[in-house]
Amino acid sequence: MTELFSEIYNCYFQVIKSLIEQKSSLSKKELFFQIHNSCFEESALYLLPKLTENGWGFYEKKEGILHSKLSPDFYAPLTSLQKSYLKAILMDDKIRLFLTDQEIKDFDTVFSGIEPLYTPDDFYYYDRFSDKDDYKNPDYIKNFQTILAAIQNHEYIDILYESRSNKRIHHTYLPCRLEYSIKNDRFRLLAVDSRLQHSPKVVTLNLSRIKESHPTGTTARQVPDINKLMQHSYYHEPARIIIKNRRNALERAMLQFANYEKSTRKLDDDTYECLIYYNKENESELLIEVLSFGPMIQVTGNETFLRLIKERLMRQKTLFDKFL
Repeated sequence: MTELFSEIYNCYFQVIKSLIEQKSSLSKKELFFQIHNSCFEESALYLLPKLTENGWGFYEKKEGILHSKLSPDFYAPLTSLQKSYLKAILMDDKIRLFLTDQEIKDFDTVFSGIEPLYTPDDFYYYDRFSDKDDYKNPDYIKNFQTILAAIQNHEYIDILYESRSNKRIHHTYLPCRLEYSIKNDRFRLLAVDSRLQHSPKVVTLNLSRIKESHPTGTTARQVPDINKLMQHSYYHEPARIIIKNRRNALERAMLQFANYEKSTRKLDDDTYECLIYYNKENESELLIEVLSFGPMIQVTGNETFLRLIKERLMRQKTLFDKFL
């Protein structure tokens, strides 16, 4: 089994690897700060002489500037652990969204004799919805890659979207951000409707419901600040939850609500208050995630969110009573 803990992964090796791969010229002062920012206070005292004097021979000094002695085609080889990790990543269906079939085939050939660090079967998701996105669907892959390119190029795209009521909607959007939900195993798109340029509003679209997407060739003159637009869409009062940090509840809560804007403060030794900011579009999802977390959190506000929690619990109780 590949060694998980090795000296080659410590900060000294990592900063030297970074400097080698840069293959650039820099002053002794710049070299000092790169080492200082990546390692410990005393690290530069040890590493700097090795790099600048009669040490490892990575640099030669000319007129006070250190020039890399490495050829342009030099590269640091991958470790066995890195190869094993990459082999595991290639087994994830989502990799098809970012690589072509030929690229995947080439990587499979390169890593053919490598044992993956883990496989998808090594994980059991006990709280994940079963109707995840179909990452092998050619249409889904095409739409994802079209949207990703549009985000990178700030380009408007035409989207044919099917709503939950099976109504098909055609609009032109400016894609701004792709988000992934671990719990749903789904991607969603945050976009701005082109019809609302003077008063832009963020629209959330599930990738699986996008039937067609086509580039328009038109780029945005000014890219909207998606974070500000999201903040403007939030309800005036955030959801307020109290977390009892038992059985690692705080860490689990931070992971559970990682895709929400939030602020957390400590109340006492094992109690924390977390304010979660949300809007109309992600209200239902937040509600489900809060209810699925367990008894280590208590919802204390806002009043509207508390009412929705109570209504959902009453509906669940009614359904449960029918089976008794």
